[in-house]
Amino acid sequence: MQAENSRPALAVFDFDGTLTDRHTFWRYMRFIVGPRAFWLNMIPLLPQMLGVLLGMVPLMQARLAFIERYLGGLSQEQEREHARAFIAGHLPLWLRPEALRRLQWHQSKGHVTALVSNSPENYLQPWGKSVGFDHVCGTRLATGAQRLTGGIDGRNCVEQEKMTRLRGCVANLDTFDIYAYGDSSGDAALLEAATFPFYRNWY
Repeated sequence: MQAENSRPALAVFDFDGTLTDRHTFWRYMRFIVGPRAFWLNMIPLLPQMLGVLLGMVPLMQARLAFIERYLGGLSQEQEREHARAFIAGHLPLWLRPEALRRLQWHQSKGHVTALVSNSPENYLQPWGKSVGFDHVCGTRLATGAQRLTGGIDGRNCVEQEKMTRLRGCVANLDTFDIYAYGDSSGDAALLEAATFPFYRNWY
């Protein structure tokens, strides 16, 4: 499909499961604390996980418990170093070549591109800029006194919040023909707003 020539085009990509072939955030936390500490610290979180499976605990609530457990108290400088190493050593192994080709196609056409994901901006921003995204929006990890607090700043960048964040980045969003790429219910609002929605496919 081609966007109308009379309107500018915007291509919006989800990250986990769309540009990558797996979820990255829990792997990022495991990378930071190490496999042994990650699994040992999982034990106190088992009730949260069981609650999610039983439909008693919202997934985003459980996610906050993981963030607090694994990232709370980490210095911002340490976390930036971890992000750089994660981007260089791990993310390249999990990227979908066909998705990157689609991104490059949009860039070759001069389309505005945006990465909008529930993964944290801490590694999304530097990675997204390195591959040429014009805008990058993700969940923001809260900080205080040069450390991660273990919470988030604002809302998780999922569902309707993806559209809110996108509108904050792209002026006059309604004037664009929007290509949107996603793989889950968290992308539903984005896909519904798209001129050309792509759910788990690139063509």
